[in-house]
Amino acid sequence: MNVNARKNLCMAWIDYQKAFDRMPHSWIIKSREIIGINTKVISFTKKVMGYWRTRMRLHAENKLIQTEDIKIQCGIFQGDSLSPLLFCICLLPLTEQLNTLNKGYEEHTRKTKISHLLCMDDLKLIAKSEKELQKQIQTVKIFGDDIHMEFGLDKCVKFTFKGGKLTHSQNLVTDINKEIQELEQGKTYKYLGTEEDEGIQHQRM
Repeated sequence: MNVNARKNLCMAWIDYQKAFDRMPHSWIIKSREIIGINTKVISFTKKVMGYWRTRMRLHAENKLIQTEDIKIQCGIFQGDSLSPLLFCICLLPLTEQLNTLNKGYEEHTRKTKISHLLCMDDLKLIAKSEKELQKQIQTVKIFGDDIHMEFGLDKCVKFTFKGGKLTHSQNLVTDINKEIQELEQGKTYKYLGTEEDEGIQHQRM
């Protein structure tokens, strides 16, 4: 997006804290029911998750200390081929809720509103005003609270452009003593490996 092409724009980058580790198994099943996945696939997923186990091992003084099997009751596996699909389906209802708000930056050539970009647990919110952005963040927070996932506030930032210029504004309050900080002047945010502020920093990249 080219900031010079618009007058006002607000954006926020949202990070879920330990997103893969905290995804509840109950929501993995429920989200599949919501979007209408075949019941046999849902039953298979539930049965497979019942077998998820791990062990802790410690090599000490030429011997191996090992725990019994520990049942994994929350989260999905990093690096597993099925996990990205499981995680993406879990966040589809959030995308639907954000679209239902009918907020976001309107692209005049297509006359459609872009409210967010989502790749796995990397979420970028796009709004025309701070009021719109606050509404989007509140929606994301309520969704996260419902499935017991929290913001990693140290990795969340926002910025505001008014009249095509970066302006300082207040931090966005998400809860008691919890705020999303304003992106500092001259700083960038790395989204999907790309340095961004009002646009992609091509020279830096």
